[in-house]
Amino acid sequence: MTILRNGGKIPYLAIRTLWATFLNLLFPTPCRTCGGPLNGKARSIICGSCWGKIRIIKGPLCGCCGRPLSSEKALSYSPGHLCGLCRSSEFYFIQARAAALYERGGVLREALLLFKHGGKRSLGKALVKLMIQEGAVKFDLANFDLLVPIPLHPKREREREFNQSLVLARGLGQHYKIPVLKGNLQRVRPTPPLSGGRKERVAQVRGAFSVRRSDRIKGKRVLLIDDVFTTGATVNECSRMLLRAGAVEVAVYTLARVP
Repeated sequence: MTILRNGGKIPYLAIRTLWATFLNLLFPTPCRTCGGPLNGKARSIICGSCWGKIRIIKGPLCGCCGRPLSSEKALSYSPGHLCGLCRSSEFYFIQARAAALYERGGVLREALLLFKHGGKRSLGKALVKLMIQEGAVKFDLANFDLLVPIPLHPKREREREFNQSLVLARGLGQHYKIPVLKGNLQRVRPTPPLSGGRKERVAQVRGAFSVRRSDRIKGKRVLLIDDVFTTGATVNECSRMLLRAGAVEVAVYTLARVP
């Protein structure tokens, strides 16, 4: 959409930026991460300057879990090089990738906390856009038949009033025209907030998920969607159950991952 002025065209995005700046002059709202004024490049309640500090994950990466590697030398000898964790662990997904780093004190961590626990659902659109922006680099999404969000236990979803992974999956599904399968993968046992090392996390989520209808999974290539990849225990258990239900393969895409 454009507006004609003096024979020229003003892009719709530029108009939105000017309008957002004008509104902020009238009704100033501080950025929720730095406290400074919002500007036309703001992402919901986070200013453009802070948003630009989010660290996008780039190569070299572990061929399986997507952990950033310290050097490209390993890849020169082994293009599918695996990190130490992947060499010593059994993962059921073929590949996991994330858009950006989840760092203590970082902007993305603050944005996710505000989105999930702070009632700032308007951040969902900006977070989905970040995943879309990086999705084309991380995956060939045309290869997947279904997007499946990691489910919350019903009690926790009632408390939170929404599932952040479902919001992300729906945004991606709408953009890439891929069906989102909601409710078929279920969390059947509540788990405490995950803590400890990977062994403890694996034990906590073992048997916590089930698939209601295998016929909706059988023969499908599934992309699991979640907000944060920490040790991979949750997405790995979900991948195991989906493969058991007949999925051809399972990959994982998260908004963020712990370094």
